Amino acid sequence: MKKILSILLILLLFTSCSNNQKKESKVDDKVIDKEAKIQEVEENYVDNNPIKLGLYLYTNSQTNRKLLKEYTTDWNEGIDLCSLEVYYTTENEIPGTNQKEIWNNYYTNYQNIDNYKIGYKIEFTTNKNTTISKYILSPGDTNEIFDYIQIYLYDDINQTSGWYDHVSQDEYNNSTILTSIKLTGSYNTELITSDIILTAFTYDDDDFDKNGNYRGNSKFSITIKRS
Repeated sequence: MKKILSILLILLLFTSCSNNQKKESKVDDKVIDKEAKIQEVEENYVDNNPIKLGLYLYTNSQTNRKLLKEYTTDWNEGIDLCSLEVYYTTENEIPGTNQKEIWNNYYTNYQNIDNYKIGYKIEFTTNKNTTISKYILSPGDTNEIFDYIQIYLYDDINQTSGWYDHVSQDEYNNSTILTSIKLTGSYNTELITSDIILTAFTYDDDDFDKNGNYRGNSKFSITIKRS
């Protein structure tokens, strides 16, 4: 009788192990299948975004705006490094007139681009040999690097008054267009040991890979140097 019970116990254990292996195999198959689908989407990605954009230095509304790929300035706490505006063009110089009018002039050169939004990426190295690489898609994304560099975002298109403040996270919504950005020195700006690379880009839902990195072609970068 004991011998029979032992055999039954062995059979139950074997069956249990076999079932567990089948379940694990099914789970593994699902993971592999999911990864294959992600890989397929990655390989089939095509950027159909037609927008060409540039970053232009803002000084005042009367002065022509110049396309900037490099800019040198003082980096001091509480002092603005620069204010930059995004336009859907790469002309070397554009008129110094009403910003909304200029924006609309270039915006209307394209069709069916309402689903694209403007984002930014900032990159620099600190004295701890730490490389900061931060995507900024909304005002809340600036909090993490505020001690190193203060970043303020503006929607110059949806404003109704002549004077307005930067966009807060509470004010940000799907209609917000982050058409300009201001960099201001902060408490630890002196601890930045490299140039600052700022990239403006336009994007829709599929323009980021599985690691969250922008993979589109609609982008423009400026190198900000310390004088």
